Amino acid sequence: MKTKFLSFAGYIIVAVVLVSFTDPFTIKRITDKEFKYEFYTTKKQPKTKTGRQYFWFRGGAIHNAQSGFAGELLHDKFIKMYLSNQIAEQGIFDNGLKTGLWKNWYPDGTLQSEQYWNDGLKDGEWHAYDQSGALIEKGRFKNDLKDNRWINYQKKDTVVYENGAVFVKKPKLSKEEKAALKSQKKAADAKKSIDTNKKPNFFGRLFSKKNAEKTAKDKQPDSDKPAKSIDKKATDKPDFFQRLFSKKPDKSATQ
Repeated sequence: MKTKFLSFAGYIIVAVVLVSFTDPFTIKRITDKEFKYEFYTTKKQPKTKTGRQYFWFRGGAIHNAQSGFAGELLHDKFIKMYLSNQIAEQGIFDNGLKTGLWKNWYPDGTLQSEQYWNDGLKDGEWHAYDQSGALIEKGRFKNDLKDNRWINYQKKDTVVYENGAVFVKKPKLSKEEKAALKSQKKAADAKKSIDTNKKPNFFGRLFSKKNAEKTAKDKQPDSDKPAKSIDKKATDKPDFFQRLFSKKPDKSATQ
């Protein structure tokens, strides 16, 4: 009885161990002309994000495209190897997007580069090495754009970036140059103030327009002015009483 119990307990332990070390995804292995790949995929269909490069698996090959996918997204651990089985690239995918630390190697196993990713965008320190393992360049990315100071040890050159563009520091001015700029700014402000005061406000423009119209009307030639009114007394017809008491015509003169 005791032996059966131990045997049953052993089965349980083996089952727990197998479940513990079984990946929730099925690992895939493919090979092309240059590399071998080992990776996992997911059948999730998340909403795509603008400006991100998605990686997916379909038809026995890995594909990638910006802001879209058409297959099973790569998810979790990813390994790319040379045909010699020497590791070439390693990193982690999160629903088709690169995340965390990614590394690349030369065919002889020497580290080639290190790069941090966040949600499919380069974000963080970046280092590049030559085939002897010496650091040749380092810098930082921010939201997929070069940012801050980048040092190229081969060219012995340092470039400062701001939002992906080369940052040009303004030259330091002498006391005389600063005083001259200050004087020019003061003169420009004074001129601007004078021009502003000369400009009439709303009521000034309104009355100015009316005065201009009045002046133009006064300057009209006499021919354009209406004729003077004729004396009313000279043109008015006789009123009722005038007609009544006026001398009536002699009837005998008409017979």
